Amino acid sequence: MSIVSLSDLLAGARPDTHCVALKDHRQITLARLRADVSHNAQRLSARCIRHGAVVCEDGYWFLVGVLALVKIGADVILPPNSRAGTLRGLAHELDVLLTDSGAGEVASRVALESSETEAAPMRFDVANSRIDFFTSGSTGEMKRVAKSLTLFEREAAVLEQMWGAELGDAPVFGTVTHQHVFGMTFRIMWPLLAGRPYHSEFHVAWEPLLALLNGPAMIVSSPAQLTRLAGLAPVALANRPRIVVTGGAPLPPDAAIEAREIFGCIPTEFFGSTEVGVVAWRCGATQPALWQPLPTVEVASAADGVLMLRSPHASPHVSGDGWCEQPERISFAPDGRFLLEGRIDRVVKIEGKRVSLQRLEREIATLAWVEEAAVVHLGDRRAYLGAVVKLSAAGNTEIQRLGKFRFERMLRRELSSTEDLSVLPRRWRFVDSMPMDGLGKRRVRDVVALLEQTA
Repeated sequence: MSIVSLSDLLAGARPDTHCVALKDHRQITLARLRADVSHNAQRLSARCIRHGAVVCEDGYWFLVGVLALVKIGADVILPPNSRAGTLRGLAHELDVLLTDSGAGEVASRVALESSETEAAPMRFDVANSRIDFFTSGSTGEMKRVAKSLTLFEREAAVLEQMWGAELGDAPVFGTVTHQHVFGMTFRIMWPLLAGRPYHSEFHVAWEPLLALLNGPAMIVSSPAQLTRLAGLAPVALANRPRIVVTGGAPLPPDAAIEAREIFGCIPTEFFGSTEVGVVAWRCGATQPALWQPLPTVEVASAADGVLMLRSPHASPHVSGDGWCEQPERISFAPDGRFLLEGRIDRVVKIEGKRVSLQRLEREIATLAWVEEAAVVHLGDRRAYLGAVVKLSAAGNTEIQRLGKFRFERMLRRELSSTEDLSVLPRRWRFVDSMPMDGLGKRRVRDVVALLEQTA
């Protein structure tokens, strides 16, 4: 398949009958997309809208809403979710909130409508479009990042160059929301510009998605979903996806192996951020696996080992020379691939000693009784550490034998061989699964909330 710019696509570069999306077992053509965008843009044009938000559960109506706002020259805001508190916090700067349902009961809400008439080919000012995303990073605090549709076009071009031949005309399914950059890039913009139909619904459970597979496909998922494959039967050979992509957080090796048993392929992981877009990829079931930069991305290490990037997909709010610093430490292999060695913003002081939370998590996870650990600092006047831990089968057996108090003492004793006792976690919480958001990212506030439940 070949990439067509968004402007050319809506101006008639592909036939009107071309299928852009699949919804309720029906094809949505390019002509229908153009008509729906034109109709909703006309509805909005008389309202003097400068800033509009889009919150849609359906991926097709999400695209219609974004394009309708861009067509009238309005800035687009994509709230990270449809929770009432989130929307109330943005209400003061919104002229309209576009939805596909009753989500977001605010005065400015407008439901998107389907057009009953056709629309002529149209042109878009893609370069000057502005779409604001929100990212939580590692702290859980929302940060706004502005991007243009041109950045998505550039990104789609390099992704198609690398994986387009493998995918052919395979349709795209997803288990991640399009309200975030990863979902919008892989579920909607890349297939749209490459000419592949995408399924408008994103699935929160695997069974409905697997029931729809009818031949080769692409599946866009996340570690949050790919670690929940237990109990699923392997996909029939004729319906196995050509590629499964994931991003937002590292995929555990055992989840990669389980995915291969079910889908017939190891998921391809992508590393990036809201600010810079897709940076690198890898495909393997062992950790730590090295990352391969995309051919359009320059990766370097600052003197202190901090990751530096220069990319044509990056948000324009970077340094004057195009290089931007990322809160990661990296090391390079001789072939140019790199290893992520942990975020630089996770060093705290406990009892006057500097403690790397990343390193301590790794130390805990090496114990025979532990599969995964998350460590955070707690306390206001006197800081201390807390740990949320997912136990291994051996750990579950041992905690039943010893009891929680003695089990915690045993963990601290084992860790004291490499860490000072004064900096080891004082509060522990043992869970069946680690807290993650919809993209498989672990947020500090979620870990803290679990630990506070034990107080």
